[in-house]
Amino acid sequence: MSRDSSEDFGKLVREEALRNFEFHDPDTLPLNVSEAVAINALRPTSAIIVTGFLPFYSIRFSINLLCQSSGNIALHFNPRIDRGYVVRNSKLRGHWDDEETCSPAGPKGTVFRRNAYFHVIIFCTETEFQISINEEHFCEFAYRVALREINGIEVNGDVEDVRFRQTTFQIYPKSKLTPYLQLNDKQSLEENLEWRSLYHQGTVEAPTSFKGKAIYPHPEIALHVNPRFLYGTSPPCMVMNCWTNGAWSHEERHQGNLFWLPGRDFFLVIRCEYQAFTIWLNNKMIGEFKHRLDPSIVDTLRIYGDVHLYQLAIGTS
Repeated sequence: MSRDSSEDFGKLVREEALRNFEFHDPDTLPLNVSEAVAINALRPTSAIIVTGFLPFYSIRFSINLLCQSSGNIALHFNPRIDRGYVVRNSKLRGHWDDEETCSPAGPKGTVFRRNAYFHVIIFCTETEFQISINEEHFCEFAYRVALREINGIEVNGDVEDVRFRQTTFQIYPKSKLTPYLQLNDKQSLEENLEWRSLYHQGTVEAPTSFKGKAIYPHPEIALHVNPRFLYGTSPPCMVMNCWTNGAWSHEERHQGNLFWLPGRDFFLVIRCEYQAFTIWLNNKMIGEFKHRLDPSIVDTLRIYGDVHLYQLAIGTS
C-alpha cells in the first residue's frame, strides 16, 4: 500500500470512529499536539475536557497541566496503550515524583482503544483532581501543586485530532439517573422508602467487595453497605455506615459466616423499617442499621464494585 493510500485509509478509519463517538463535544477547540496552550485560573468545580483519536500505531500519549514555574507539571496523565495501564505523576524542580498507576479496564474492555476516540474530563475538587474517561469516573490524583500555580495544558504523544475546552461543573461525574427500575448500577427512587424493600440478585465477582462510588459534591448517604471478603488480615465482614455533614460516621461491622463469597450467587434485601434498615441475605437477616438520617431523603441507589447484577426491584415490606 502506498503512503497516499495508507493516509487515505487512516482518514477513513478516523471519520468512521468519529461517527461512532458518542461523547463528541461540539464546543471543544482544536489543540495542536506538543503545543502548550494557556488556560484560565483553576479552582474547585473547574473542569478541563480533552478529546482525541488514537491511531493504529498509538503506544502512549499524555495530558499535562503546566505550572507558571518553567518545567513544572502539576498533573501528568499518561495512558500507555501498549502496556494497558495509566500513569499519573507530577514533575517539580526538574524531577519526577512518585508514580501512581491503574488499569483502564471498563465494562467493554480497555477504555483507551486504537482507532477510536476518547473523552477525558479532569475535574478539580478542593483536594484532588478527579478524572473520568468517556464520562465514567476513573481515578483521582491528590494535588501536589496548588491550583493557582497551573496556567497551561499540553498534549503529547501518539494522538490525533485533539480538542479541548475549559468549563465548570456543579456535579461530577455527569448524572445518569434512570427513572425506572431497569437493571443498572444506579437507579432513581421516586417513592419514599419507608416500609419498602430493595431487592438485589446477582453474583459476587472475585476478588474483594462492592460498595458506593465517589461523586462530587459528596451526597448524604443514609446507608452504606460494604461486604469485605479480603481486608488485610481481618476476617470477612460486612461494614455499614452513613455519610453526613461532610464525613463518614462511625462504622458498624458484622462478622461471621455471611455466605457471601466470590463466585456465589446471592439474593439481598434491604428493608427500610420504622427505626432501622435491616439487611437480609438469602432470606436470613445478617444486619441492622439504626437510622441516623431521615430515610425519606433517599432518592438514589448506587451499586459499585466486584458484583454482577441479575435483578433489581423495589416492593413493600
